[in-house]
Amino acid sequence: MTLLSVQNLSIVLPVGADRSHAVSNVSFDVDENQIVCLVGESGSGKSMIAHALLGLLPAGIEVDAGALMFQGMDLARLTPAQKRAVRGDRISMIFQEPLTALNPLKRVGEQVAEAVRIHAGPMPAKAVVAKVEELFEQVGLPDPPRLRRAYPFQLSGGQRQRVMIAMALCNNPKLLIADEPTTALDVTTQRQILDLIKSLQKTHDMGVLFITHDIGVVADIADKVVVLQKGGIVESGEAKTVLTQPTQPYTRMLLDAVPGRGAFRKVGRSTTPVLEVRGLQKRFVTRQGLFAKPREVVAARDVSCQLAPGDTLAVVGESGSGKSTLARILLRLVEPDAGEILWHGASVRDMNRKDLRNFRRKVQIVFQDPYSSLDPRLKVGESICRGPMAFGTSRIEAKRLADRWLERVGLGPQAFDRFPHEFSGGQRQRICIARALALQPEILIADEAVSALDVSIQAQVLDLLNDLKVEMGLAMIFITHDLRVAREIADRVLVMRQGQIEEERPTEELFESPRSDYTKRLLDAVPGRSFFAARAGLGVPA
Repeated sequence: MTLLSVQNLSIVLPVGADRSHAVSNVSFDVDENQIVCLVGESGSGKSMIAHALLGLLPAGIEVDAGALMFQGMDLARLTPAQKRAVRGDRISMIFQEPLTALNPLKRVGEQVAEAVRIHAGPMPAKAVVAKVEELFEQVGLPDPPRLRRAYPFQLSGGQRQRVMIAMALCNNPKLLIADEPTTALDVTTQRQILDLIKSLQKTHDMGVLFITHDIGVVADIADKVVVLQKGGIVESGEAKTVLTQPTQPYTRMLLDAVPGRGAFRKVGRSTTPVLEVRGLQKRFVTRQGLFAKPREVVAARDVSCQLAPGDTLAVVGESGSGKSTLARILLRLVEPDAGEILWHGASVRDMNRKDLRNFRRKVQIVFQDPYSSLDPRLKVGESICRGPMAFGTSRIEAKRLADRWLERVGLGPQAFDRFPHEFSGGQRQRICIARALALQPEILIADEAVSALDVSIQAQVLDLLNDLKVEMGLAMIFITHDLRVAREIADRVLVMRQGQIEEERPTEELFESPRSDYTKRLLDAVPGRSFFAARAGLGVPA
């Protein structure tokens, strides 16, 4: 039975946009107990369709034509009050960016409880708390009684996303819209969430409209696929048919762009490291309330590694394993409790202010969240120019550098005078990469730098970074939850778990014969592993 029918939908953009319509003449259905995946590059109109369904289109953007039929009503014609009654109850949405979707001033448990109360009516306080903790347990959050009292900033990116998923599922919706819900998650948590969504879909005969750029996720969960490009449908049909027998060049390009399918990298290793880490130790003591017991979290326990010029070290592991803390320690954004960090043999921990400033110019970082990394009040070109200008580059030369790097990351000089809010999440991440590379660093630390990108842009950025290794002798520490990306770019892989190193080995050795049971579980959880191993060979053990 058809649950949602999108009929000839067109969404008009404001005058001056790069095209007249965000979506043009799009039609597809979502049946009960069915998962339909919308796939396409950034800017293809996927999220616009989702926002149109819930009446959340930005000001100046509106449905120009077509109908959005859901259970006998046209969602595009509802009054504001009717839309509020439907949102969060019969239709729920998991947004792409949990950091911007959650209220930073309220505990996460209170925010989920609010969604329960609005649509379920008056409930005893204990029943609401029990419901919230049950939801947290369902989505794999550890220690629900403690975490429901936490604020968003106290959770990892993956944990925040799981809170958003719990909020979306709290009223057992008939239609779940999931906008990149697993992008920020490590592979094992991603597997849990995908299995959870599939299980809930079958239990409640729920329809799911799943927006993703990850073809592996599509291969794992989709019943039907709708491929979008620049607002129009390129190809659609049963998932197995579209993925195994694509008829359109664009669909074949998306499939071919999936990382980790080529030969393993074989790069000569320098004997002299540019960066050396010895015995790092870091623990945090947290307290959830004024009278609560302090809780110790070990972020790094005896972590040691080396990085040579031109080498790429991939750091992989689940959320909370200490990957991002390691990156911040290396830049002295977080002080370790013990251990040494040596840059060309000099201690980073002992550097004075001048030396540390020079070190940070040569060691740049691309953070995981492009939304909070860019100043919303600055045009993106100005954000890129400020780094070189702070080190003496003239404004004219800084502008030339900004244009060059915007071109190289696939946006072009025309992006220079636009603000961050005018770009998609993937485009914003490319701007962050351009900003880091404009300083011509010696070491680039990439903290989930391509996790927000669609596969074609992801492939372009990985190719760009590999080219820069040759041109500049650039060394990289590449933090990622996507083992396919690690396989594509890394010379060595370091696997972390609860602040400790499980194993560190050359990429080919680790993928072909992992020693740790934990590493084996990570490899087994790779989305679409079986499909792509059969299609082209991922180099992952069968």
